[in-house]
Amino acid sequence: MSNKPWERQKGESEKAFEAFKIYRDMGEERTITAVGKRLVKSRNLIDRWKERWRWKERARSYDNELEKQAKAKAVKEYHAMTERHIKIAVQLQKKALEALNNLESETMSAKDIKEFIKMVTDLERLNRTIDNGNEKENMILDDGFIEALKQQTKKLNWEDRDDTE
Repeated sequence: MSNKPWERQKGESEKAFEAFKIYRDMGEERTITAVGKRLVKSRNLIDRWKERWRWKERARSYDNELEKQAKAKAVKEYHAMTERHIKIAVQLQKKALEALNNLESETMSAKDIKEFIKMVTDLERLNRTIDNGNEKENMILDDGFIEALKQQTKKLNWEDRDDTE
């Protein structure tokens, strides 16, 4: 038979296993009284099956497996979300660079553009930081973005402008 405790065990009758599945699937609301009522069986019979077939331990194993699967799914979804956020941040950076390349110095305040660029680089930086156990590892890959930003800043003479308006 199966090695999984929450599946039918060798020698376990169909009726006993059916009762166990009901018990197993009740989650936190598990009681042998509820199983007996649902199957219209005596409490004594359900209690014997519970002891003989170790329902409590099997149900605990089942709960642990469900928790393990839920955690694995959550981790997978977290990684997918992080990848989406990184792609968005990179796209915003590209748009910011395009805007910088086409910007006349008087079209937009330097302060506004600097804040926009800071926002998108912070977003990428945040999403490129991954969790390795208890340690954080920074995985910043700016592909020359910061250097291009510095060059554009010099080109537009932002250092000399007054943005107090």
